[in-house]
Amino acid sequence: MLRPVLGGIALPWAWIDRGPVVARIGDLAPVTAAITRAALARGILRLRVMPYWVDAEAPQAEDQLRTIGFHEAHRPDGAHACTLRIDLRGKTDSQLFLGKSKSQIRWRMKQAEREGASARRGTTEDWERLRAMHRALMRAQGRGARPSTWWSAVERFVTEGDGGALFACDFNARVVSAGVVLRHGPRATYAWGASVEDKLPFSKAILPLVAGIRWARDVGCSCFDLGGVPLEGDRDPKRNAIAMFKFDFDKRRVLLVREHVAWCASVPGAARK
Repeated sequence: MLRPVLGGIALPWAWIDRGPVVARIGDLAPVTAAITRAALARGILRLRVMPYWVDAEAPQAEDQLRTIGFHEAHRPDGAHACTLRIDLRGKTDSQLFLGKSKSQIRWRMKQAEREGASARRGTTEDWERLRAMHRALMRAQGRGARPSTWWSAVERFVTEGDGGALFACDFNARVVSAGVVLRHGPRATYAWGASVEDKLPFSKAILPLVAGIRWARDVGCSCFDLGGVPLEGDRDPKRNAIAMFKFDFDKRRVLLVREHVAWCASVPGAARK
């Protein structure tokens, strides 16, 4: 559970990114209610949750949340509620990137390579470069940057085990983009990426993403999640431009649970002593 702090004082709201995590959908309502009671006892008045269930199970999870007083709070510019996934099982490079339907991927890869760009596994120094590029990206979007403690935790998770990998793209003797892939059992997810603000004669994201997909396949993952696309009906040009790039890899949308929120005291049983 994440809770903002201002001037050393914890504020009265909190959220759970992609959680709570439970083994069965039927456990979601009682577990979330219990968490809400614990949150209220700690001075949290409003709680946002977004448990990670997909496709047909996503509406069931949302029904569970509604039974205890949570309501949908999805924002188009907030946490994504739809994604795309690539089946990696038994796939060769040709099947993943070079088929007839993948012509745009092949074209972008060749364009970047002709210009002299290349991708590689990231180093310790590349984490700081990614942080700087991500800060600039958030600043351009009018958003706050992630704290250094958050980045340090992600770096440890990736580098101290098999939790993921960082990939960087080099061009003209400097890093121009980087992306992080996280691994959860058989699934890998493209979690964060950023690039320099300069306009370059190729897609800055393509080579790190392709390297991440290859890595996920080679370490035994069966599925690669491309990290979110807008819901159908979202007309924002920037979000849809990113989505069109991802649709070249796979076009089937996978629906997720949308963000839900509740006043803690309104959840049944939450206010009891």
